[in-house]
Amino acid sequence: MQVIVAEHAGFCWGVKRAIERAINIREEAQDTVYVLGHLVHNENVVQKLDAMDIKVVVNFTDAKKGSVLLITAHGLDYKIIQQAKDAGFRVVDTTCPIVQKVHRFTHRFVDEGRQIIIIGHQDHIEVKGINSVTDGRAEIINNIQEIKDLHLTAQGRVGIVAQTTFNVMEMQAIVEALKQQFPNTDFQMKDSICYDVKDKQSEIRILSERVDAVVVVGSLTSSNTTRLYEIAREVCPNTYFVSTAKELNDIDFTGIKTVGVAAGASTPDWIIEEVIEKMENR
Repeated sequence: MQVIVAEHAGFCWGVKRAIERAINIREEAQDTVYVLGHLVHNENVVQKLDAMDIKVVVNFTDAKKGSVLLITAHGLDYKIIQQAKDAGFRVVDTTCPIVQKVHRFTHRFVDEGRQIIIIGHQDHIEVKGINSVTDGRAEIINNIQEIKDLHLTAQGRVGIVAQTTFNVMEMQAIVEALKQQFPNTDFQMKDSICYDVKDKQSEIRILSERVDAVVVVGSLTSSNTTRLYEIAREVCPNTYFVSTAKELNDIDFTGIKTVGVAAGASTPDWIIEEVIEKMENR
């Protein structure tokens, strides 16, 4: 069985940056460092950081007072960050610079007096952080069907941003549908999807056409990895989502000659290598 690995599989530079900063800060602090939520959406990485005494807390009140508190790579509601600072924590923001750019775009649209539409998943921590820029007033949609529920003024001015890990083609379809449904609205769009995500999505579309099966490696909690799985599945029905090499035991590769392997931006190299090795040895 031939295994073809996607060129851009694994950590993006924003995730690498967040993890490296966390480890360096832990070494400097010589004490437990806390993360407000999962630094990246991968359980294996979170467990490895926990073993280094970099601990996850749900609320900053669960951390030791006066300690270092890390903000995850996804960003966070500004009010919560300020509350943590006011409570005496040394807050270190590891928000991905590309996510920070989305915040700046959103600020600019708000300053222009535009109504804000965020294309993304409402419950995702990144989207909540972006929406905090608007004081929670943005309209959030993640598919064309939800456009009917929008409350836009007939002659309004609207600014559109997108979650950095959103499906590129779906985002484009939503924007086109918005323009058709609200032809008199002044739309300004900032394409805020991460370039690493774009590369991964473009690559997996091509790869899925060339192979008999696709294995996507990453956590079910990872938005960008889930998008890769959805895209691959549309092209190649034999698409499987695994978080570790062990889960390959449940997949029947009988008759499969070529397998493509892709991995999300929060999937560590050692997990990808274990998956590839196990598949090559089958």
